[in-house]
Amino acid sequence: MFTLKAKKTGPSHNISNFFAKAFTVIFITLIVIIAISLMLGAFVFGFIGLFKIFGVQYDSFLSLLIFLLLFFIIGFIVDLLSIFLINTFSQQIRNSKRKFLVRLVIDCSFSWFAIHTADELIRSITIPSITELIAVFLLFLLEVVMDMNSKGESNKNSLVP
Repeated sequence: MFTLKAKKTGPSHNISNFFAKAFTVIFITLIVIIAISLMLGAFVFGFIGLFKIFGVQYDSFLSLLIFLLLFFIIGFIVDLLSIFLINTFSQQIRNSKRKFLVRLVIDCSFSWFAIHTADELIRSITIPSITELIAVFLLFLLEVVMDMNSKGESNKNSLVP
C-alpha cells in the first residue's frame, strides 16, 4: 500500500513562511494606504484649487484641513438623510426629469447645509455664499457622473434622465 510521508517542517521553514505572509500583508496594506492617500490628496488639492480660483480666504493649511474634515463628518451624516429622502421621493415620481430635479434640489440643499455649517463653525476660513453654491453644484455634477459610470445608463431607477 501507499503511505503518505509528512513533510518535515523545521524552524527555518516556519520562519520563512511567516516572513512571506508578513511581507504580503504589509505590501497589501501599503498599497491600500497609498490609494486612499492619493484619493484624499486629490480631493484636498481640488478644494484648494477651487478655493484659490474663487477667492476663499483661510488663515492656514491646518484650518483648511480642519474645515474639510468637519465637512466630511457633517456631510456623511447629512448625506444619509438625503439618500433616504431621494429614494423615498423617487418611488413616488414616474417622470425621469422630475426625479432628476428632486435629486438636484435635495442633494444640493443638504450639501450646501454641510458646507455652510462647516464654514460657520471654523472662524479661520471665509467662504462667500456664491462659492458655496458653486462648490455644491460641482459636487452634485461629480456625483451624478460617478453614478452614471458605476450603474450604467440603462438603470431605470436612477434619478438621472
